[in-house]
Amino acid sequence: MPCRPLLLDRWVQNRSICQSCLYSLQRKAFHLQAASYKSHTPRRPQGRTQLSDPVSRQASPRELNRYLEGIKELQRSQNSQSDDDNFSVRYFEEDEGQRTELEGEDEFNDSMSKLDRSELKNILLNIRDALGSDQDKESFQAVMREVCGESNKLSSVADVEKLVARSEAYSKEINTKVEKHLAELPSELADEIRNEFASLNASEEGDGLDGPPYLLPEKEWKKPHREKVQRLNKVLLIVNRDLRREQALTKSTVSAVYKAYFTARRSMSLAFSKVPVAAWELLWRVLSADESVHPNRMTHISWLARDMMAAKVPMDGSQQVLVMEAVFVAGEDSMAMKSWRKSTTALGDEDSQCFQEFWELGVRMFCQLGELDEAESAADRLLAKGLDARILMPIIRTLTEKGTVESQNRAWEQYRRMRSLLGKDMQLEDYDQVISYFLTTHKTELALYAFVDMMFDGSIDMTQQKEMPATVANKYFIGKWLKRLMGAGDLVGAWRVVEFMRSKGVSAAPIQLNGLVGAWMRSGGAQDVEKAERLAWDMIESRIRFVDDRRRKAYHEPQTKPPPPWPRATHETFVLLAASYSVRSLHDKMLLLWEAFNSAEMSADAFMMNQLLESYIQAGRPNDALQLYYDLVVDQKKATPDSHTFSTLWKTLAVSRLHVLSPEILPEARRETRRLFQETIRYRHVFPPEGMDGQLARKMLHSFRILKDNHALLLTLLTLHRIFNYLPTDALTLELSLGTTKLRWNTRPQRRALLAAKHDIDTELSSSASAPVDNAADAADELQGEQRGLALLALLRSRFRPEAEDDVLVREGVEVAREMGVFELLGFAEEE
Repeated sequence: MPCRPLLLDRWVQNRSICQSCLYSLQRKAFHLQAASYKSHTPRRPQGRTQLSDPVSRQASPRELNRYLEGIKELQRSQNSQSDDDNFSVRYFEEDEGQRTELEGEDEFNDSMSKLDRSELKNILLNIRDALGSDQDKESFQAVMREVCGESNKLSSVADVEKLVARSEAYSKEINTKVEKHLAELPSELADEIRNEFASLNASEEGDGLDGPPYLLPEKEWKKPHREKVQRLNKVLLIVNRDLRREQALTKSTVSAVYKAYFTARRSMSLAFSKVPVAAWELLWRVLSADESVHPNRMTHISWLARDMMAAKVPMDGSQQVLVMEAVFVAGEDSMAMKSWRKSTTALGDEDSQCFQEFWELGVRMFCQLGELDEAESAADRLLAKGLDARILMPIIRTLTEKGTVESQNRAWEQYRRMRSLLGKDMQLEDYDQVISYFLTTHKTELALYAFVDMMFDGSIDMTQQKEMPATVANKYFIGKWLKRLMGAGDLVGAWRVVEFMRSKGVSAAPIQLNGLVGAWMRSGGAQDVEKAERLAWDMIESRIRFVDDRRRKAYHEPQTKPPPPWPRATHETFVLLAASYSVRSLHDKMLLLWEAFNSAEMSADAFMMNQLLESYIQAGRPNDALQLYYDLVVDQKKATPDSHTFSTLWKTLAVSRLHVLSPEILPEARRETRRLFQETIRYRHVFPPEGMDGQLARKMLHSFRILKDNHALLLTLLTLHRIFNYLPTDALTLELSLGTTKLRWNTRPQRRALLAAKHDIDTELSSSASAPVDNAADAADELQGEQRGLALLALLRSRFRPEAEDDVLVREGVEVAREMGVFELLGFAEEE
C-alpha cells in the first residue's frame, strides 16, 4: 500500500521544551566537550574550519560576558534565598535566532500553546525538493493542498491532530482505490505489486520514522542478518494487511510466513530482546492457524514457543495449553506432562479461562500414554461442570484398543455414559465414530449393539437380549448398516459385519454383497480386488450348486452336499467380474467366468457378450470373437446385440487389424466386411433413435475405402444417410479425400497436401452456393448445417463413383446391395 505521510509521526506530540532551552543546552554541551579536549590533547596546527551551523560555532566575547553575568546573578539569587525557598523564574522565547524575554508564566503558556510552523514548512519543502521530476513536485503540492490546506493556518496542536486525521483518511481512500484496481489484474501481477508496496512500507523503518509495532528494528542487526530480518518484515506486513481486512489465511500465506521466520530464526536469536512483542503475537496468530491450512501446525508452534520462551515473552493460558500439546506431539511426552501437571493449579482452576482446553488436553494426553485412570479423572472434572460429554470419545477408543474383557466392558460403559449425558444431542456422526472404534478393534458385537442403539434410539438394549431379535436378524437391517459403512468408505468394517452376521446365521442379500464387491474393485488395491474376486466366486459357486440341486430334484436324485452359506450370485455379480477381467486383460479368467456363466444357467445378454468379445480381441483371437457372436446371436439366438456389440465387432475385421492387405486376401476381406455390414443393418433397431455413433460410421467408411470397394462405400454413405440420418463432416471428407485416417500437418508436404485438398473441396462446394462469390472458401462457408452435409455427401458420391458405363454400374451396384442386405431397404426392388 502507499507509504504513510512523513509528517504523521513528527507532529502528533506536543513538545514541552522550548527552542531557546534546546539552543542553550546544545551550546553548553559543545563548550564542555571543547574544554575537555583542550586540557588533554596538545593543539595541532591546522586550518580553521568555518562552521556554518549556528549551534556548533564558537561563542563571541560578548556572548560569553552575557553568560558570565547570568551565572553571577544566579549565584546571588541562591545566596539571598530565604528559608521558605523563594525563587524567581525567567522565561524566554527564541524565534529565527532572536531571543526575547517573556513577562511571566501566563505569557509563556500562551507561547507554548502556539505552533512553530517553520519546522513543518521546512519538512514539506525538503520532501518536495527530494522528488525527481517537476511533475512529481506538482503532484505532491496538489496532495498537500488537498490534505493539509494552507500550512500557514496551523496555529495549535489541535490543528496538527486534525491534519493527521485527514492524512489517514486520504491514505485509506488511496488504499481502497488501489485494491479496486488490483482486483481487476491477474493474481500473480497483483501479488507482485502488493509486495512492492510492502517493501515501500518496510523502508519507513530506515527513514527514522516509527513503523508498525510488529516490525523488527532492522538496524539492530548487522548486514548479513539484516537481509533475513527485512524479508521477514515484508512477509509480516503482507499477512498483517490480509488479517486487517479479515481475509482468511491460506496454506500459501502460512507457508510463506513460516519460511521467512525459519530463515530469520538464527538472526533473531542474536538479539531476542530487540524483537517486539507484537511480532511474536503476529507470528503466533499465523502459525497457530487450523490444520486445514497449516498441516504442520504443532511442529511449527513448538519451535516458535522455544524462541518465545528464550525471548522471555509472556504467554496467556490458551497459548500455554497449545504449547504443551505441540511439545507432546513432537515426541517429548515427559516434558509435556510435567508442564501440564505443574500448571494444574493455575490453568486447571475452575475460574481459569482455558479450563476446558486444559483438561481436554489432559484427557487426550493420558489416553495416548495409556493412563486411563488419570484420563477418566480429568474427564470427570469437565463433566462435573456439565461440559461436552464427547470428551469420553478418546477414552472409549483407548479402551477398545486394550483388547481385554475388562477394557471391553469399560468401553461399553463409557459409551453408555456418554449417550446418557448427551441425550438428544447425540448425533449420527457420534454413533458412527463409536462404531468405527469397535469395528477397527474387532469388537464387532459391540459395534452391532451401538448400531442397534442408533437405529432404535436406545429402545433395544442388546446386552440384555439372550437371542438376536427379529428386527435385527434380517437382511434389511444388515443392508442399512452396510450401506452406511460403505458410504463412509469403511470397507473393512463392512466385511467384518458381513462375517459376524453370517456367523449368527443371518446372510446379507446378493445385491448388498454385489455392492461390496464393486466397492472393493473401485478401490483399486490388490488386496481389495482379491477379496472381491473371492467373494464373487463364492457367490457363483452357490449359484452353480443351486442349479445342480434343482436339476437333481427334477430327476429325484439325493442331495450330496449341504448348501453353501453364501447367497447365490446374480447377473450383476458376473457383470462385475467380467468388467474387471476385461479392464485387466485377463482372458483366461474371462473364459472361466463364461464357463461358470453357462453352468449357472444365466441368460446371456449383450454386456457379458461384449466383455467376452473384447477379451478375445485383446488376446489376439478376433476369429474366435466373430465365431462367438455368430454362435450366440445367429445360430443359438441366446443373446441380442446392442450398439456397443457392433463397435466391438468392427475391430475384428482384417482391414482393421492389418496395416497392409495383400491382393490374395483382398476378396475375402471384402466379403467379410460386407457380411458384417449386413449384420449391422439387420439389427439397426438396437441403435438409439438419434442415429449411429459417428466413430462407428467413420470406421465403416474407412474400411471400404481401404479395401477400394467403391460400390460398398457408396451404398454405405446412402444407407447411413437414409437409415441412420448420418451425414459426413468436413474432417471425414478430408480424410476420405486424402486417403488417411489421421490428418497430419507436421511437415511442409503434409500441410501443402491438406491445403490443396481443402481448396478442392471448397471449389466443388462453391458450385452449390446460392450466389456467385469470388472466393471459393467464402462461398463454401455459406453452406451450413444439413445443407452443407448434403453437399459433402454429393461430393463424396461423385469422387468415389467407379469409372464404368451406367448399365455396368447399376448391375454391379445391385449385386453389392444384395450382398450387403440393403437391396430392399434402399428401394432397388421397386426400381426393378
